[in-house]
Amino acid sequence: MRKINIGFISPYDAMVPVIEELKNGQHDLMIHAVTGNLEKGVALARELEQQGMDMLISRGGTAKLIRDAVTLPVIDVQISGYDLLRSIMLASGHRGEKKALVGFANITIGAASIVSLLEIDLKVVTLTEASDVEPVLNGLKAEGYTRILGDVITVNAAQQLGLNGLLIQSGRESILQSLEEARRLYKTQQKTQQLLRIFEYLLTEREQDFFIAEEDGKVLYENWSSFERLPLAPNEINSLLQQVKASDSPVLKIFTEVELPFSIRGTSWQDQKSTLFAFFFKQLSISVHELGGGLAEKIHQLPSLAAESAAMKNIRQLLEEPLLATTPIILEGLPGSGKETLARYVHAYHQKKGYFAVLPIEDLKNSFSELHALNVSTLLLTVAKSPSSTAVREIKEQLDVLAAQNIQVILAAEEIQPKLIDSLNMQEAVRIVLPNLTDRQGDFELMVHQFLTEFHQSLGTLPIKIRDDAMQELKKNHWNGNANELKAYIKKLALAEKEYVIEKSTVLKNPSPVQTQQKSKELFFENSLTLKEMERKIIEQVLQEEGFNQTKTAKRLGINRATLWRKLKE
Repeated sequence: MRKINIGFISPYDAMVPVIEELKNGQHDLMIHAVTGNLEKGVALARELEQQGMDMLISRGGTAKLIRDAVTLPVIDVQISGYDLLRSIMLASGHRGEKKALVGFANITIGAASIVSLLEIDLKVVTLTEASDVEPVLNGLKAEGYTRILGDVITVNAAQQLGLNGLLIQSGRESILQSLEEARRLYKTQQKTQQLLRIFEYLLTEREQDFFIAEEDGKVLYENWSSFERLPLAPNEINSLLQQVKASDSPVLKIFTEVELPFSIRGTSWQDQKSTLFAFFFKQLSISVHELGGGLAEKIHQLPSLAAESAAMKNIRQLLEEPLLATTPIILEGLPGSGKETLARYVHAYHQKKGYFAVLPIEDLKNSFSELHALNVSTLLLTVAKSPSSTAVREIKEQLDVLAAQNIQVILAAEEIQPKLIDSLNMQEAVRIVLPNLTDRQGDFELMVHQFLTEFHQSLGTLPIKIRDDAMQELKKNHWNGNANELKAYIKKLALAEKEYVIEKSTVLKNPSPVQTQQKSKELFFENSLTLKEMERKIIEQVLQEEGFNQTKTAKRLGINRATLWRKLKE
């Protein structure tokens, strides 16, 4: 019997690993999982329809838009009581923050009951219209709320306002229920769109991103995969039409002064009595650019910052001052103490629109022209050792140019000598010394919970909390001030734990890097490891030995920092 082809369009990334895990047991289903929210989800739905799917599954507003755009049946993944309970319990671990759940009545009625029964400090706000999202969030922000639970639209809007968003994710129960609904629906509705899919396939000619227009610029058909929508204004479309009309061959145009650079290939052909124009799009790069020994990237979300200890509270309050959006900053602290996280926090909190760049100070000269070409708002220069006097003079001249371009410069080092500060004319920079992790005991549990939240949201890991005895076991380790090392270890635990709560037994079965280093510094490979897995193990080992300093790690491995960054994201 032929399997049922299902296109599963997840509006957020963390749902995909769950789908991939569950589909192994669905022997009568062929599930194709992709990620796309709202308009991008619609474009993916159209593509999946062209590929011969029998039906589609999505969630919330994305499912509604897809239902209006395609001819296939569309099943909506519901948010169950289990999903609400998990998200509310996850949020409750962020003590010291004012939290609110914002959504429509289908979510908030059940959420209000859970909050009331469990006596959780969480405000529940019901929306009546989609247009209410922004004013409601602005009101909550004015009241001091900092963490918002909701669906994809609400969380994205919260993050744009500088709030911490926590997405209510659909768990395994809800996804399994949607697959069961797909089976029931398939039994009552067989394929009726075969001829339409054939025409759609022939029309698109396997192109992922394109539109077809008439001579007056009216768009007849469009299909988007890499883009959320047509990335051109009407006047730009008309300009392209005129160029194609005047040319006997296809026209190629490149757009670089945009967030995601892309190229367009335009052609025309005669269709009976009129001329039609086709424009095919291709993205040239993602929002990360290599800069010699560093990288520049777009930051779209406020980084989590554990600041319950007195020292970190003072630092966070200082970083949030309006003056700190532009003035030079000097960050000092041990490797892995969070200097880059603080720099990213400054960039995101003050809602800068340009790139955030990270460079070793000795590579500034080689990457200077690239910084000119990119729209960089914040430049973090890492200082491993003081440059030579000749290099310092060149760096000072370059910093003067960057200051004239309103680029904020942040220096980061374990310790910066006063002589270097004077030579770079940065005496008026705000100097911040980061406390060691051992001096931030008030932040430890919050950091662990924030790391769990991050991995749950980005990787779809199961654990949402940690047992008290497991937390105490964690605290026994001497982390030597290295927050990055702690984060890497929590990621290891989150991947190893197969339940919603990390148990003490899981901690004991997975020794920390501190314990591993105490036992041996030798590196062993299991016979079953793939080449990629061995590469990952080597990177992790060198990263630990270099105190989680990415610049030193990249140099030792013979790769640039951007390549290391990508490999760590894999």
